[in-house]
Amino acid sequence: MAEMDIGIYLTGVATDGDAQSDPNSSLGGKRSGTVLKSLSTTALANVTGVLIDDVSSSSGIGTATLSFDFAATTLSYTAPGDTVGAAADVSTDGTYQLYSNDTTKYAVVTVTSASLPSSSQSDSVTLSNLMENLFDSVSSTQAQAGSTEYRALIVRNDSAFSMGAMKVWIDTNTPFVDDTVEIAIEATSAGAIQSVANETTVPTALTFSTANSEANALSIGSLASGGSYGVWIKRVVTATTERYPENYFSLTFKADTV
Repeated sequence: MAEMDIGIYLTGVATDGDAQSDPNSSLGGKRSGTVLKSLSTTALANVTGVLIDDVSSSSGIGTATLSFDFAATTLSYTAPGDTVGAAADVSTDGTYQLYSNDTTKYAVVTVTSASLPSSSQSDSVTLSNLMENLFDSVSSTQAQAGSTEYRALIVRNDSAFSMGAMKVWIDTNTPFVDDTVEIAIEATSAGAIQSVANETTVPTALTFSTANSEANALSIGSLASGGSYGVWIKRVVTATTERYPENYFSLTFKADTV
């Protein structure tokens, strides 16, 4: 199982996979076709036939390198500040996960083999934080009064195999002491979870937790291929007059292949 087998999607549509890329509308319902991303990437210029779908948040910001070896028909990835990882054979069309030397750092790419370069090539890729990719900025009015908002995601088993013991936890809570996040899980029914009217409406029958490690993670359980589960995030802003630029948090999902 590769990390790309666990898909984390925005919600807010009535039909599974419909277009919906606005995080502020990710308020439940069915899975949108938009994968939640943490980092943006610049386009490839030299390594043709390759599209970067995603990079792991652990890659960090900075300059990564994607290299194509023509003789071997392989791609390799180097995350910012790391050394090159194992090369992957990309001689056939498909989606590949390319690991840097530190295997927690990776890029997911889609390859059209017929369009690959006719010689060895490489590209420098700038990785930047995606701001407001789930919650919008806290206005001064919200900060002074305090604010609690909700977002909903759907995690899906995008592999061909069953996954067992899936769990989720808050790997990094917000570094700003006046903000915090909590999470809750909700089983899908016909691919959907409940919807809320707006971002301040409390979803019903859920228990939110600050689950801050794998030891006290929330258990999703087993997911068959194509199976999904809902994950709700609550952001609590305690009334404050302070400002914290680029506040953030991160979630970790983990599962075993059955």
